[in-house]
Formats: sequence, structure tokens, C-alpha cells
Amino acid sequence: MKNLRIAALTIAVALLAVGLTVPFETVLAGSNHHLNFKSLDVDLPGVTLTQALGINSEGDIVGRYQVGSAGHGFLLSEGTITTIDYPGGISGTTQAHGINSEGVVVGLYTDHGTIVPGDALRTRAYLRDASGNFTAIDFPGAENTFAIKVTPTGQAVGCYHHQGSDFAASGGGTMHGYVYQNGTYESFSVPGTMHNGITRHGRIIVGVWFPTPTEFHAYNVEEGDYQLLDIPNSISSDARDVNPSGETVGFFIDSAKNTHGFLLSKGEFTTIDFPGADVVSTQARGINPRGDIVGFYVSKDASGVSHTHGFVATRDKDEVEEK
Repeated sequence: MKNLRIAALTIAVALLAVGLTVPFETVLAGSNHHLNFKSLDVDLPGVTLTQALGINSEGDIVGRYQVGSAGHGFLLSEGTITTIDYPGGISGTTQAHGINSEGVVVGLYTDHGTIVPGDALRTRAYLRDASGNFTAIDFPGAENTFAIKVTPTGQAVGCYHHQGSDFAASGGGTMHGYVYQNGTYESFSVPGTMHNGITRHGRIIVGVWFPTPTEFHAYNVEEGDYQLLDIPNSISSDARDVNPSGETVGFFIDSAKNTHGFLLSKGEFTTIDFPGADVVSTQARGINPRGDIVGFYVSKDASGVSHTHGFVATRDKDEVEEK
């Protein structure tokens, strides 16, 4: 494993945060979930896109932002933004997807293809500790490796596959979810799967299964039992994270081809839509033990131009105490 020390660029800047208190739109009758939404944009010159992708128990948030065509990972902790760029990868391709309570971050970046003939580029994964040390995560023999979330005990989950044309179950199924810890990889047997979230010690894992390259469905693995999640009113769905209480967040596409976030809590599905008449899609990407949720939404301005913003949504205090 490659272990590198790098001083990440730390920029003490505030996020532009606009708070809107609104109830969830409910999918099932009788939902009691309410969220307080705040929009998050990395306030740096030239930033055109912000996505919040993971949140830990301390409220630290990771994600990605974009300046022109160049993307960078970021960590937001106590009002300070730290830019995360993996050393040695193609410049402007780093993303940060998950963070645990110890400040360990996992994510991915793009590099030049070296394993499978015909692939000019490959996706590779990393783990970054709280001191800024990077460790590469490369599933043995795989062209592409993704790392999406990490537990407090250092278990990382994601997926690996070969060429872009053979990842789905129908095309060869070279993509499989995996669990990584301390240099050891455990592959998931179901082809076309991608692990996106995991609880401590791996009791619950959530992810997405691709039967074909254009079709995808959320799944749950609890105590080794694999099952697809039946998301109401969806034609495709993706489970992106799970907290210790078993609450799962993700997104789905409805029959009108609109994208919504979702929360699954104690058997109840609730739709998550960032409020605003100009909002055209929402994705929930991370949830912490308190039930705080992060993700991103897309809005369109009067000229029809799309803008992508991160968000964080917190629970009402009495709801948190009842969990």
C-alpha cells in the first residue's frame, strides 16, 4: 500500500448557508419526520458546483466542489474548509465521499489506465487520515476501485470493476461491492453491486445493484441477508448511506423521470425534496448517528441554466430524542 504525507490546502472560509425550515414531503401517510434545510456552497472564486456527500457524528461534512472543469474534494469542519486533492492522480479529479468520527476520509480520483487494455483512464480510491496521510485503496487486479463510506473502526466500502462496459450484471458483472480494512479486502458475491454505506462492524450494508447499465436498484445487506429495497413510486433507486439506527438515505427516479432523495426509517419511506419552486432534483448522500442528512440539489434559473448546491438537513430536537 502506498502511504503518502501531504499538507492539504486549508482555507478558512465560511460556507454560504441559507436556512429554510420546512417539513418533509411524505411518501407514506402518517410520516412525522421534519427537516431543517440549509443550502451549502463552497464560497471560493470560480466555484460552479458544490455537492455534500458525507457527514460524521461531529457534524463534519465532506464532498466535492468544481471550478470550471476541475473538481476537488473538501472537508468542512468547524467553519473551516480544507481542500483535498490526492497526490499523483490527474489534477482536478479528486472527490471526498465519506468521513468517520475520527476524521478519516475516503474518496476517489482519476488516474491513467494501466491494467485493462483499451481503458485510457481508471478510477482509484484513497483513505486519508486526520493528519493528512493518504493510503491508496486498490482492489487487487481491478481496473477501477471506488471508496464511498468508512466506519469509526476504519472499515471502508465501495466497489471495484474492470471496463466501463462490463460492470453491470447483464454485461459480465465485473463490478462487486467490497469491504476494506487494514489492507484486507472482502468481495461481495453478487455481480453488478456497489456498497455505499456501512454500520459499525458491518452489521448493515446498503448499496446499489445494476442489472443493466441503465437500470439500478437500492439494496440492503443485514447480518448477511441480501435484499432489494422496494422504494415506492420509483423506477430506479440507489441507497447511499446508513446510520447505526438503521436509517437509510439515498435517491430514486420516479415514473416522470424526476429525481428525489429518500429516507427509510423504521420501515417508513419519506421523500426528501429541497424546498423551492426552482429546484428540479434532490439526492440524499449521507446520514450521521443523529439523523442529520447531507446531499445536493439542482435548481434552474430564469434562463434555464442549472446550478448544483450542497445541503445539510437537521432533525427537530424532540424527534432526535425519540430515536
